[in-house]
Amino acid sequence: MDNITTGSFIKQLRKEKDMTQKQLADLLHITDRAVSKWERGVCAPDISLLEPLAEILEVSIVELIQGERAEAPQEAEASAKEIISYSQNEVRRKVRGVQKKYLLIVALVLAVAALIGGVLLWRSGRLFILDEVVSPDGTCRTTVYSKRLNGSSFSFENEISVITEQEDGLQWRVIYGDCTYRGLWWSPDSRKYVLALDYDDENRLTLSWLDRNSSSNLNAYLSMGVETTELRKYGYSTPDGWPEIEYQFLQWGTDSASMLVYYVFEDSVGEDHSGYFWYNCETGAVDGILEMDSR
Repeated sequence: MDNITTGSFIKQLRKEKDMTQKQLADLLHITDRAVSKWERGVCAPDISLLEPLAEILEVSIVELIQGERAEAPQEAEASAKEIISYSQNEVRRKVRGVQKKYLLIVALVLAVAALIGGVLLWRSGRLFILDEVVSPDGTCRTTVYSKRLNGSSFSFENEISVITEQEDGLQWRVIYGDCTYRGLWWSPDSRKYVLALDYDDENRLTLSWLDRNSSSNLNAYLSMGVETTELRKYGYSTPDGWPEIEYQFLQWGTDSASMLVYYVFEDSVGEDHSGYFWYNCETGAVDGILEMDSR
């Protein structure tokens, strides 16, 4: 196909039908600028447009390609249509092949991005956060995780881990093992906090001091303080010694040293005892015991 010859032929046929470039373009669902380019020999019609263009101009496809009227045998016209149909099918097949490859590449990219994102989320621990508590003065943030800390990342083990980060970026990390998180309470002075955890054999309160960089079993200190009070009369004469007491933290006092604690235990004769007391974590003193009526 010679672009200039074919373009001149298209222009001749269009004018014979008294059609404008825009009218011809509208019939082919293209722009009149495309028709103008054909007629100027800048480019040739797309192969998919040869058959409809030939029908509109009332010439054969062979004549359109040759750029002149000719007595083309019917076999030649059929062969041209067959070639065009084959070419169009090949174009569509190649396009589908390119689309499949493109979709496969996109799927692979998305899969890799999801994998990288998942790894980053796992390493950061954002997937395992149980709680985030900011200190009253806003200088510290304590985050509780459901997975065991393993260096800078997290393992697959289900254990409670706690990271306390100060505003200067300094971090304090503690692993509390296989237990259930129940709550965390900062003291008003933002220097310490109480953490409540449930283990299989006990409900444990821990007291963490930021300035001392320590975490201790508060239950043991509470029991030591209780032993010096009137509650010691229950169960002390038994061979097993002091009965097991369950403690629940309720609130901090305004002095940031005292804390209100709920207690419950069963004495040596099977009677339940429960009540409240104030515990001073600075002095270890227990006072203000209020025992509830067990009846």
